Amino acid sequence: MITPLFFLAVSAFSIPLLENSTYSQTETHCTLTVKEQRLQDNIVLTMSTNKNNHYDVKIYHLNDLQAPSRGELTQHSIDNIEQNQKLNYIVDHNLFKRIDDQTVIYTTTIANDANNISPQQFTEAFKAHSYRTKLHIKGLNPLAFIASQRQADAFFRCAEQQITTLAKR
Repeated sequence: MITPLFFLAVSAFSIPLLENSTYSQTETHCTLTVKEQRLQDNIVLTMSTNKNNHYDVKIYHLNDLQAPSRGELTQHSIDNIEQNQKLNYIVDHNLFKRIDDQTVIYTTTIANDANNISPQQFTEAFKAHSYRTKLHIKGLNPLAFIASQRQADAFFRCAEQQITTLAKR
């Protein structure tokens, strides 16, 4: 009786039970995907960059925010009161994919402005807030995203490597 219980306890602490973020890399893209803290599989944040230093930030969710339309997203730190700097972004709400008659996935994308500043600024603020951020989008409850340190470090190393490779050309 004690042996199976001991094995279960050791296994539970040796592997993460809820991996809240994943990192992937191809020859041309680095992508960090983070699940929303409370709604694990229903809302996901993705940040990506490519070899041309083009950043892209999307939130996938199940709420129709009058897609297609424009809106506003506010980003701020989760727990650093002293750095409670709020950053505002223009976002585009769109239909991403219809799964069946009842399930539809939507995206909220930070709009690409001149020189791709907003998505890059969002990504840099996410890093500055220790890979944590709280977001407010009109029509949704506040969202909290906290990435695994290991996954986020890998994403930002890849992004910096993409920039270094571009600078060498």
